[in-house]
Amino acid sequence: MLRILGFIVAVSVVGCDGNTLRKPEVVPATVTVTINKQPLPNAQVTFTPIDKKYGPNAVANGVTDDNGVAKLTCAGQPGACIGSNLITIAEGPMPDDTRSDDPKAQLRATQFLAKLKNRPIPPRYANLVESRLELEVKQGEAEYKIELQR
Repeated sequence: MLRILGFIVAVSVVGCDGNTLRKPEVVPATVTVTINKQPLPNAQVTFTPIDKKYGPNAVANGVTDDNGVAKLTCAGQPGACIGSNLITIAEGPMPDDTRSDDPKAQLRATQFLAKLKNRPIPPRYANLVESRLELEVKQGEAEYKIELQR
């Protein structure tokens, strides 16, 4: 039992390539997402650092508001990791009252989706390989813009 616990601790501190994972360097960051120059509301935005020194806890997430603005959060802190980040953008979360097999909930889900502007989000933006979106997060720069195309 002690060996298993020791192995788990070692794996959590050392990455797969044998390098020690570091605490993410997080700076405040918000991003405005537009598609064809119009705000993209209720979109899940994810910043994934290219540098693997931070590990999986360095991913920053946020959901855009009606103006297409998302406040990012990373490792429990407001912001994103300093450095180059790959970006994905996908459909945001559905409201709680739409998550059921109940016909009324399904109707609410359909109505909610119909009200969202600038849909559909092209599927390529939800895939790290296909999105080809990359942003450099810098110290002292807190606002970023992403313009998607159909």
